[in-house]
Amino acid sequence: MYQLSLAFFWTSVGIAIHNTFWTVVIVGVMRNRRSADVTPDEELPKAAVLLCLRGADPSLPSCLRRLLRQDYPDYELFVCVDSKSDPAWDVVQSTILELKARNIHVSPLRYRRSTCSLKCSSLVQLVDELNDSHEVIVLADADLESHPTWLRELVAPLADSRTGATFGNRWFLPAAACFGSLVRQLWNAPGLVVMNTLEIPWGGSLAIRSDVFRRGGLRDIWTRSIVDDGPVRTAVKAQDLKLRYIPSVTMANREECSLGSAYNFIRRQMTWTCTYVPLWWAALLIYSVACVGSWTAAVFLAVVCAFQGSLEAAAIFVAGATLLGTVSNVLWLILDLCVRRVIRGQGESASTVWSRQLIRLPIAMLVAGWVHVWAAVAATVRRKVIWRGVTYEIRGPSNIRLVDDLSLVNVGKTVEVSAALVTGKAA
Repeated sequence: MYQLSLAFFWTSVGIAIHNTFWTVVIVGVMRNRRSADVTPDEELPKAAVLLCLRGADPSLPSCLRRLLRQDYPDYELFVCVDSKSDPAWDVVQSTILELKARNIHVSPLRYRRSTCSLKCSSLVQLVDELNDSHEVIVLADADLESHPTWLRELVAPLADSRTGATFGNRWFLPAAACFGSLVRQLWNAPGLVVMNTLEIPWGGSLAIRSDVFRRGGLRDIWTRSIVDDGPVRTAVKAQDLKLRYIPSVTMANREECSLGSAYNFIRRQMTWTCTYVPLWWAALLIYSVACVGSWTAAVFLAVVCAFQGSLEAAAIFVAGATLLGTVSNVLWLILDLCVRRVIRGQGESASTVWSRQLIRLPIAMLVAGWVHVWAAVAATVRRKVIWRGVTYEIRGPSNIRLVDDLSLVNVGKTVEVSAALVTGKAA
């Protein structure tokens, strides 16, 4: 048992060094970011921003105003709403009247494909409305807190011919920091590092060159996809181009959620990952053993050693577990402080970490790890997922089936689904 404890301790040291290295890399990328707002207007291509809506989230009016007030010379906002009966329709129309906006095009979803998600059906419809003058296609989410130069910073790096797409990421900054919100916030941190390292884009803030989009056949691929961003990665990589993470467009998400909603959210994200990222199970195995199983096993073995009288081995197990836990918490805090600095640089608010968060951090970190593992297993075993009140069956990257569309039964329930998603009562 003594030799096992030593092996565990030095393994913990190795894991801590590995995690520290990659965290330092992402922090360095964020601190050395270059702003794209110095790019001359005449060098920026015409852009089409695509926004798909189902339900009127509380943040929707702000999202629309921000998207319509971008510091960008030539762009249009294309919006597809689930239906004219959807509450988002009235929100969009009132915002257009309020701002007297002329660079926005709004349409209801006309064809609900059974072979892809409703979001992908909406995107295909919007893409069909574009013309050859749109040199860049940009994807945005309804909860996006875009700052005035968001579009400029996202599009400008595409001037590099080696870059096929650019993307940002989300960072959860809940105000009240409920335990479920904290778990989701902690789970998201390693994801930011992994997505930057493996060039996995986030569809909530993503730009792709139109020529890359067409060569990759993404329009047709979306007709058989559950999400938009996974196929973008595949199409860009197939053309030997890069997907570039833009730190300055890391977006704050301030929604609160319960622990149950956090689990459902994480499970959906893991479903997208296991569908579109090859060898994802290897990453899951490494994460499970390194960050969750090893810590839990160390505590268990320390107790066993203590009962057997092997106090030195028990102390080494405790030391390894303490080292791993402490490093994980410190790295998250460093990354969180760095991202908050980026968000403040956008002119947005980002308060410091609360003492209440710090107290609950170790437990929430462990819970986040186990939720991640359990959600990944569930995503592998169960191929059905509920997203925005719609049930889908996922049999493969291009084998999607819409099983149950809530809005076809009673479109009024869309309002309830949207409100529940925000308050954490549904997933």
